[in-house]
Amino acid sequence: MVDTACNPEPIPLGGGSSRLKRFRRLVRQTKVRSDERAFVVDGPTLVAEALASPCPVEGVYLGAVHGLELLTSELDTAGTSLGSTPVYTVDDELLTSILDPTNPRSVAAVVESPSFTLADIDADLPLLVAVELRDPGNLGTIIRTAEAAGFGGVVIVGNSVDHLNPKAVRASAGSVLRLPIVVYGQCGHAVDALRSAGRRLVATVVEPSAAAYDRVDLTSSAILVGNEPRGLDAAMVTAADTAVTIPMADGVESLNVGAAAAVLAFEVARQRRNRRSTDPDVS
Repeated sequence: MVDTACNPEPIPLGGGSSRLKRFRRLVRQTKVRSDERAFVVDGPTLVAEALASPCPVEGVYLGAVHGLELLTSELDTAGTSLGSTPVYTVDDELLTSILDPTNPRSVAAVVESPSFTLADIDADLPLLVAVELRDPGNLGTIIRTAEAAGFGGVVIVGNSVDHLNPKAVRASAGSVLRLPIVVYGQCGHAVDALRSAGRRLVATVVEPSAAAYDRVDLTSSAILVGNEPRGLDAAMVTAADTAVTIPMADGVESLNVGAAAAVLAFEVARQRRNRRSTDPDVS
């Protein structure tokens, strides 16, 4: 819900505002997002989810023509409100040019980045570990899948794309606002941290000689999925406790990493449901 007394502050046409310059840098530059611990969500649905999430919203940016109307409708549907969040109006074409000229959006927000460590995640819950992923759509999809399958969080490893990249945020459908995400710049550090946390590492590979994914206990594992064209490198496979594969029909080598992660994640969810049904003491 939008307070009827809401009086958005207009930002001048031409983008000379220092506030709008920062907004543009947050959209376009990973280093700025990292240094300033903030990122941008766009579209009325994601902005409403941000306002309802534990992540503080620094400000909402509305296209001057329809932005307020679109956000009001979404907030009413979601049953949330702007509260005391600052609101700014921006020329629609200018806002679209900053966000995505091919897919116009009239609503956006700057959100404080959440921060998590492995210690914040329930040790019994499984993890998806994204290693050296370069496509923001794939990474966002994996984050969304992890939340949907009941995982404790996602670990992002190595030279991966920024999970707060606007395309990754959109692909996550808001999961980046709710699901714990832990980032390690070096693969070795990630492996050491996961082992110290008592995690069993399961590498996903395409070798037919590896165990079929549905024949291995994955219930509390950290499941490693690798770079889009190359998969996991040999060092990461060697570091894992075991390797699994998804059997393919003849003539098909592999799945897209987002699809493979979904197959594995929902197999984990199935195994966990079965474990709960046979052991009433398991939560």
